[in-house]
Amino acid sequence: MGSIVCTLFEGNYHYGLGALANSLYAHGFRGCIWAGFRGELPPWAQPLVEGDGYVSFQVAAGCEIRFVRVVTERHLTHFKPVFILDLLDRLDPEAETAFYFDPDIVVKCRWSFFEEWAGCGVALCEDINSPMSSSHPIRHQWRAFARRANLPLNRALEVYVNGGFIGLRRNQAGFLALWRGIIDAIEEEKGQLGAMMIEHRPATFYCADQDALNMAIMSEQFELSLIGKEGMDFIPGGYTMSHAAGGAKPWRKRMLASALRGVPPNLADKGYWRHVATPIRLYSPLRRFWQEWALTLGALLGRYVRRA
Repeated sequence: MGSIVCTLFEGNYHYGLGALANSLYAHGFRGCIWAGFRGELPPWAQPLVEGDGYVSFQVAAGCEIRFVRVVTERHLTHFKPVFILDLLDRLDPEAETAFYFDPDIVVKCRWSFFEEWAGCGVALCEDINSPMSSSHPIRHQWRAFARRANLPLNRALEVYVNGGFIGLRRNQAGFLALWRGIIDAIEEEKGQLGAMMIEHRPATFYCADQDALNMAIMSEQFELSLIGKEGMDFIPGGYTMSHAAGGAKPWRKRMLASALRGVPPNLADKGYWRHVATPIRLYSPLRRFWQEWALTLGALLGRYVRRA
């Protein structure tokens, strides 16, 4: 019963998973975080306990990460609805609400707000590239594609949502099936989805999972609850999440060098480094000290150095 959180990661994105888990715990989440992965398990995930189809790491009292190895030829971003449906159908059939977060997101507000939000409809956030008008030529191309794939997409929308977060109740799992079906139809027409970006605009599809998600919300079958760009700190005024979308991820970003190029630390950078110490310790105290110093100095430099 209750809520589950899930994400997908590989390589050094385990740092993002650790910060996501820490931020969730700090804001009141208690329960299971399902982490689908390829490659190696995180070095900080010790000790591990064998489960039925997963291995478990105890984050803190009342909170664990269950690691599930996934096998797919797709880039993991295009695997999201398949993974969430598998959790609801097979691995965690008692869960009433499921949330997916990309592993470059940290949570900023009380966890209970997310559960309330999902009770209002499929919970989503507007993307930095929004809006996209209902008469946009890309939407016309999507409608033509939907007719070829026999998908009823009739809702007129002006927003374009980000694919890095979704929350929904079990009784709305049909939305995930629709999202998965659209990705499958894109793959059938465009070929294997092994890269994150399959094309570039003005092509009909550029990031298949995100475009497919935006096609899915054009179905009138499901209730939606949308928060604007502030929901992921793409613009000021947000209080729900920080999403390090695009560019260097906070765990790879050289803060001072970036600031000297006119790109100071942003909210997502600061949010990430705020959640690297507890309950999961991702870095040594010395590394955190120097990183905090770099963030402070980078923010100061940002007042004087502007990108050309």
